Amino acid sequence: MRKRLCLALLLLAAASGMAHAEAVQIKPGLLRLNGNLDVPPGKTVADGIVLIVHGTLSWHGQETIAALQKNLEARGVGSLAITLSLGIDDRQGTRRCDVMHDYAVAGAKREVGLWIDWLAGKGARTVDLLGFSRGGAQVATFAPELARARRVVLLAPAFASAGEQAQSYQRAFGHALAPEIAEARKNPLQQRTADFLGCQQAPVLNATFLDGYADLPPSLAAKTGHPTLVVIAGKDEVVPDLAAKLPSDVKPVVIEGATHFFLDLYGEEAADAIARFLKE
Repeated sequence: MRKRLCLALLLLAAASGMAHAEAVQIKPGLLRLNGNLDVPPGKTVADGIVLIVHGTLSWHGQETIAALQKNLEARGVGSLAITLSLGIDDRQGTRRCDVMHDYAVAGAKREVGLWIDWLAGKGARTVDLLGFSRGGAQVATFAPELARARRVVLLAPAFASAGEQAQSYQRAFGHALAPEIAEARKNPLQQRTADFLGCQQAPVLNATFLDGYADLPPSLAAKTGHPTLVVIAGKDEVVPDLAAKLPSDVKPVVIEGATHFFLDLYGEEAADAIARFLKE
C-alpha cells in the first residue's frame, strides 16, 4: 500500500513539472472560437502568454504554428495559438473555400481582443501578440488599438502594397485584380463568385473581397504602438526582399536560409530570437 502511495506521489510530482497543452474554446457570441494553450513546465498562465495569430485562411494547428508553440515552450515561453473564426462556428482546420466568405480584419481584431480578455481572466499578467504571414500584417494593423498587449512579434509578415497584391493575384489566377476591385466597389453588400485569396471561384461578399486586398504596407511595422520584433526568413518566397522594404527605424532579425514557413531548425532559430525578445 505504502509503495503504491509513493508511486502515486512520484507520478503527481512528475506531472506537475510537465508542459501543459490543451485545446480551449470560448463562445462570446454566436460563434465558438478555438485555440491551443501551451504552458511550459513549472509555469502558469500568470507568468505571461504570447497570443499567436495564423496566416491566410489557416488555423492554429498548421505546421509552422504548431512547431512554434513547441519551440517556445522549450524556451520557457507560454503561448495561446488561436483560430480566427472567419465567419465559421467552431472552425477546425483550414478555412473552406466553398463556404461564403463574409468577414473582415475588424472581426479578427475583435476576436484577438476577446482572447486577451480571456487570458486576463485566467490571471495572465502580460499578453504579447505574434502574427505569422498574413496574420503578422493584420496584427500590425490593429495592434495600436490593443492597449493591453505588451509586445508584438511579426513573423514573416505578409506586407504587400496594392501593386504587389495585383502582381500576386495575376500570377495566382491568370487575370487582373483591378477589374475585380472595381466590380466589388459597385455594391459592397452584394455576394458573388470570384477568385479570392487562395480560393478559386469562391462565394464572397464584395466587402470581404475589398478587405482581403486592402493595402498592407511595410510601414505598418513601425506603427504598432508597442515594442516590436520583425522576424524575416532569409529565403522567403512569399514575401521576398522584406528587409529592404521595412522602415529604417525597424531593426529586423533575419533567419538566414529559412523559407517562409521556417521549417525544422530554422523554426528553432526563429523561436530563439522570439524568446529573447519577449524575455527582455
